[in-house]
Amino acid sequence: MTPAEAQEAEAVGEYVTVPVGDTGVAVRILPQGQWRMSHMRLLNTGDLDGWAECVIHEDDLDAFLDLDLTVDEFQDFSLAAAKASGDDMGKSRGRSRSSRRMRRR
Repeated sequence: MTPAEAQEAEAVGEYVTVPVGDTGVAVRILPQGQWRMSHMRLLNTGDLDGWAECVIHEDDLDAFLDLDLTVDEFQDFSLAAAKASGDDMGKSRGRSRSSRRMRRR
């Protein structure tokens, strides 16, 4: 999907189809820009099943959950989903140092 197609799909609330590694299974997932903060909280707390129920199309959910992905497989799927929806998950930057010098006591 081109970036323009991904942006259009996101604008109209469509799912993007993403293959799940080499499993032969592809699932429809909401573009990341449409995820709610509650979806992100589920993901950040490790509730991957709860997250999947919110962002993966209901007709594809059982197939996705039945795969019982490893962490590495899930990471690869996440990157593929980001790419398919035109998002860039790049590496997060480390904490920046304070721009003000702090005087030591």
